[in-house]
This record gives sequence, structure tokens and C-alpha cells, in this order.
Amino acid sequence: MRGCILAMTLLISTPIIATEIENNEVDGFDKAAINLTDIKPVLNRIAKHPAITLQQLGRSYHSQPIYALDIGSGTTKVMMWSQMHGDENTATAALMDFLDFITLPENANWLQSWQDKLTLRIIPMINPDGAKAQTRHNAQGIDLNRDAKALRSPEGQTLMRAAKEFKPDFGFNLHDQNAYYGAGKKGNQATISVLAPAYNDAREINTSRGEAMQLIAHLAKTIETMIPGHLAKYNDSYSYRSFGDTFSEMGIRTILIESGAYPSDPHRQVARKVNRVLYKEIIDTLQNGTWKAASINQYNAIPFNASNNWVDLLIDDVNVQSHYGDYKIDIAINNKGNAPRIKELGDISSIRRGYTQIDANKLVYNPGKGFSLTEPIKLNKRHYKELLKQGYSCFSGDFAKLDNRSHWPVYWCQGAFDSQPKLHASAAFLLYQGQTIKYAVLGSELIKLN
Repeated sequence: MRGCILAMTLLISTPIIATEIENNEVDGFDKAAINLTDIKPVLNRIAKHPAITLQQLGRSYHSQPIYALDIGSGTTKVMMWSQMHGDENTATAALMDFLDFITLPENANWLQSWQDKLTLRIIPMINPDGAKAQTRHNAQGIDLNRDAKALRSPEGQTLMRAAKEFKPDFGFNLHDQNAYYGAGKKGNQATISVLAPAYNDAREINTSRGEAMQLIAHLAKTIETMIPGHLAKYNDSYSYRSFGDTFSEMGIRTILIESGAYPSDPHRQVARKVNRVLYKEIIDTLQNGTWKAASINQYNAIPFNASNNWVDLLIDDVNVQSHYGDYKIDIAINNKGNAPRIKELGDISSIRRGYTQIDANKLVYNPGKGFSLTEPIKLNKRHYKELLKQGYSCFSGDFAKLDNRSHWPVYWCQGAFDSQPKLHASAAFLLYQGQTIKYAVLGSELIKLN
């Protein structure tokens, strides 16, 4: 009977959510780049809700508006800001999902349960110029997250002014990290990484930083439930110029959330989903106080981010035949730029893992040969694959004659072909088994030919 009464009490006291946050996804954001023109229609629609106020906080260097949305009127203040780096889009998409969730009529009871306890300010795009150009920096070439002290950028000035005027109790610094971090050495991809940034070189833990650690430890349980083994923690070395560390100095309980990669998820939709779930959990736990039961020891137990833990393509134990002597070697390639190059050679598989990985113990490296362009070619995948099967790995001649429609990288032949793979050389070669070409490598693409 006591259990039944408790269950009924929980049902009465907990607002029923008709639409689960996990599934509340705004259309149009499953893509590599997000800029102000993408989010503006969503912001305008959301701002029609009576509980939400949309305001312009400032302008970017190129005079694009920087917006904020305010929800609630409670004494506990929470500020979230995203896309400080213009090419870090994931949290912006998640914030659109979360804001949409807040405005759904079926979630009105949930919104009413916290809007007189919390005040939430969301700044979804601090760096609209960088977002438009898809660059880390702003239009002045400044990394905004290294401008917290000098404030030489209008965007940095806007963010600092917002923090000083709003006076948040909790600040959420939302970023993306590169795809090559692991959750501990040889761990899974670090899809979500967290940090309670230091406020001095000694990395001391005062009350506000300790409480930030407790809140992260509470959120970690949700992350581990959704994506077990994909949570990591940043090293907390003090960064004098960074906003997170500076806000921590100011007594704001600051939490960094970095969105990273997940297998077969090029646009980071898994991290986007985890983010929007976390945003709702932040609201829920701040109003009911459950986060206070978490401990700093739980925060410390989160594995550290391991840099360069992953590569895009790892060819393990390939055979190299050279007149200087035969040997085995690992080859690592990361998909950076239009024509990725060989990133690393040697013993790689003992410390790194590949998004695509092949045991090449029975395969032989071959540089391939060059195809001379003498007439115009529209290169689709079928045609490209036929050239690869014939042993061609690069092109020479009149480059203007090549129209590449294959979406695979194209490499120009450079100098004499070498029977040995070279560091930083073109990532375009073949893998033979006997007299048969089994695979072609084009950038980080491993193409099966036979």
C-alpha cells in the first residue's frame, strides 16, 4: 500500500511529458554546416510563445545579429551559449530541438513546473560570421574562446556583457571536438566530453567549481545510459584567456560540454540527441536538487579524453616490398582536406583504432600508376572504379579535362612512384593479394575492388 501511495504521489507531482525529448528533432539540421539563416526561422517561430523572449544582444564583426532567448523568472539563473567556434554546429542544432520542445502545447505543464524557479538564457550562435564561413575563428581571425580577457572581438564583448548583466549561477559552454578523441586510451570515440574548468593555475576546487563537478557527475549517468563508454573528461589545465576558465574565476558554476564523433554518424546526430536530453535533465535536476547527491569522486572517475586515439582509416600490418628489404607497417589516414595524406606510419594499431580498419597481413602495398588526361572525362564512381581495377591511382596531364563527379578524392601524380609508403604522401594507393588488386585507398576511403 505504501508503494502504491508513493507511486501515485510521484505521478501527481511529476508533470507528464507527452513528447519525449529524445525524439523531438527539428527538421533541417542533419547536415555538416549550420549558420544564422538556418536558425533564424526557428527562433522567430519559437519567440511567438508567450513564455519566451527573443532579444538581440549585439552584433558580430560583420554586423550579423547575436540573439538570446530568455525563459522563466526564477532566482536560479542558467546561461547556455553555443557556436563560439563557427564550425562547431552540434549544440546549436540540439538547442533548436530543445527550444522547440519547450514550446510544444503538450509540454505546457512541464514548462510551468520550472519557469518560476529558474531563469534560462540561451545564446545559440555567438559567432555568426564564423558559422557562415564555417571557420573556427571570427571575421577578424580571432579565436573567441581566447578572447575572454582582452575582449578585442565584438562577439567576445557581447558574451562577457551578457554574463555580467545576467549573472548566471550555472553556465554551459557548448562546443564540438575533433573526431579523433577517445574515452580513455584505446577507448570508444569520445562522443561527449565534459569539464568543470579551473579558475587558477593550481586547479583548486572551491565551492562553485566543486558544485559544477557534482552537476557533471549527475549528468554523466544520463550520458552513460544513452551511449555507454563514450563519455570522457577534458584535462583541466588552466587556460587564462578562455571564457570557461574566466567565468569559473567569476564564481559561475561552469560546465563545458563538447560534442564528438560516433560510428557511422557523419553529422553528429547521436551527440545532438544526447545534448538535447541533457538540456532537459539540467532543468529538471536544478529545480529538484537531485544533482547535489552526486560526488566529486564520481566526476574524477570519468576517463580522460585521449587525443589522436582514433584515425579515419587504419591499415594494419600491410606488406611493403622494396629493393632495400621487405617489411610490415601500419598506415593511418585522416580525412582532412580535399586530398587527405598519409598521417602516420609504423606501429599504430597498438595505441589507436580506425573508424575503418583492415587487417592487411596478406596484402601488399602498391603505389599504382598514373592515368594521363588527354581528353575530357566525366568521372563517376563506376568509371573511377574501372580505372582503379586497371591499377591507376592518380592522374597526370591536362587537369582541366577532369570533371570529378564520384565524390571520391582525386590525386595528381607527383614525381616518380615509390614502392614504399611515405609520411605525408598522397593517400592514393592499391592493396594487392598476389596478382589481384583487392582494394584501392583514396583518402580515407577503402574501396573494395575484388
